[in-house]
Amino acid sequence: MPAYRDEKLKTWYVKFYYRDYENKPRCTTKRGFKTKKEALEYEREFKSTSKNLLDLKVSAIFTEYINYKKLRIKASTVKRVGGLLKKHFITKVSNLKISELTPALMQKWQNDLIKSELKKTSIKLIHNEVSTFLTYAVKIYGLKENPLKRLEGLRNVKKESRKINIWTYAEFEKFIEVVTKRTPKMCFKILFFSGLRVGELLALSRRDFNFSQNKIIVNKNKIELTKEISTPKTLDSIREIDMPVEIMKEVREYIQRLKVVPNPLFDISANTLWSMLKRCAEKAGVKKIRVHDLRHSHASFLIHLGVPITTISRRLGHKSPKITLDIYSHMYEKSGRETAELLSEVIQGKKK
Repeated sequence: MPAYRDEKLKTWYVKFYYRDYENKPRCTTKRGFKTKKEALEYEREFKSTSKNLLDLKVSAIFTEYINYKKLRIKASTVKRVGGLLKKHFITKVSNLKISELTPALMQKWQNDLIKSELKKTSIKLIHNEVSTFLTYAVKIYGLKENPLKRLEGLRNVKKESRKINIWTYAEFEKFIEVVTKRTPKMCFKILFFSGLRVGELLALSRRDFNFSQNKIIVNKNKIELTKEISTPKTLDSIREIDMPVEIMKEVREYIQRLKVVPNPLFDISANTLWSMLKRCAEKAGVKKIRVHDLRHSHASFLIHLGVPITTISRRLGHKSPKITLDIYSHMYEKSGRETAELLSEVIQGKKK
């Protein structure tokens, strides 16, 4: 078919028919060519390669997709996304041609994913990443359509959310009492009293402690897999956290006792902290939690103290208080009952 001139944009475009992998006639349009020759060349190349591209295996397209992503997003994100796709999708369909990913096959994959032991949030994340990969195959490799688009979404997936385990202040005191090594002890204290993410803690340098104002400056994050110091999880994660004077005093004394101040300040891995937490929790006789649960413990402690949700949200680096409420709403339900009891006491004259 001939190329056409777009007089308004002063460019050329082609509109032509071709047959897809099912041998069905399809029409496509491509705009934005500077010359008629470029437009016609595109049509010739498309027709000669479209059928061959659909014969490519999923594994080969996945490799190209990862290379594409590496030039556009952070290395740590590429590693996380690539790992999710490979583990939960690519390994199951790697020997299939991209054209063989039918809605029926994808529905079976989707059902298996929903039945898995994964959390609801993880299921949705994996589903979204697979859908993005398939959309890439549609745009670049001529896949007829994203087969997931024909299926029902995952809005109504019924999965129990993972229970948040926390320590009360009393439990944390019992735990920290048996931690004898200086570096992990300091790390655990900062995590409990700041609500920092583990990666944020392990990226801190000496300069990130403002001792004159008793603040911790958060503007970095350490990726455990790559040991890379990167930007925080989100822009909202960049923040300053007001800290108790007592904790900041301990941090200053910790730094003063170091012969050489490393950068980052805490020369320890997340795995080491996790191992230490497990051993010391058992020794202290308190329930085992994850290192990340110290962040949840901090939020719970603040809720118990009556700190406003907006303050807690900013402290945790959440984009909005709604996110904080979604995570900790069950704690506010308990707080609501306590509030009703306090009101009853006022009515009965027990409190002024």
